[in-house]
Amino acid sequence: MKVVWTQKAEKSFNGIVDYLLDAWTAEIAISFSDLVDHTEKQIVKNPKRFKVSEYDKMSREALITKHTTVFYRILNNCIEIEYFWGQL
Repeated sequence: MKVVWTQKAEKSFNGIVDYLLDAWTAEIAISFSDLVDHTEKQIVKNPKRFKVSEYDKMSREALITKHTTVFYRILNNCIEIEYFWGQL
């Protein structure tokens, strides 16, 4: 299944990575990016694996780390990554 990221997803992901690079290390930022990639693969394998969002019943949410969640929608022929929410 094809995965597309919204502009909001790209912006929020980049913001988190920038924060990690500024406040922590490149290794932490790379590790976070790897976790996002792993979670995206899990979503593709089983789009309904993660719970329906309590904020928007059309969206689902997957925990990336204890501080970061990705929100996504299952559309006809693709998965839309909506945005990342992080407690920075």
